[in-house]
Parts: sequence; C-alpha cells; structure tokens
Amino acid sequence: MSNNTEAIVSIEEYEEDSDLGPDDFSFIISGDGELKSFMIPEHLMDDPPEEILAILSIFGVGDIHELTNSTLH
Repeated sequence: MSNNTEAIVSIEEYEEDSDLGPDDFSFIISGDGELKSFMIPEHLMDDPPEEILAILSIFGVGDIHELTNSTLH
C-alpha cells in the first residue's frame, strides 16, 4: 500500500435518518485497497476501540487525534 494515500477524515454527529448508528465508524477503501475516507463518531474520538486503531494502523495512521477534519497525505 502506498504511503501517499489521501483520505478525508470526518467527525460525524449521529443523525436519526442516517444508516449509521451513533457508535458506528465508516471506512471507504478504493478498489486498490487504499484508504480513501473514514468517519469517526465525535463522542468516541477520545477513546476509540482498539480494533479501530488496529485498522487505522494498517493504513499508516498512528495518531487518530491528528486527523480531525483533514486530508491525509
């Protein structure tokens, strides 16, 4: 996987009409296996589950707090 992946990070608030629940994370991965985008529930930013941190580490993301509403390069 390339370290030049650009991923849009979004901190989301739960909306009633959304398919996502208030504790759901969303990952968008390209056909080439690159992380394109992911959404993080705002209330879980300070204590994300270890499984989420493990997934992000696969894509070279070491600190979730550096990603608030930004683009990864």
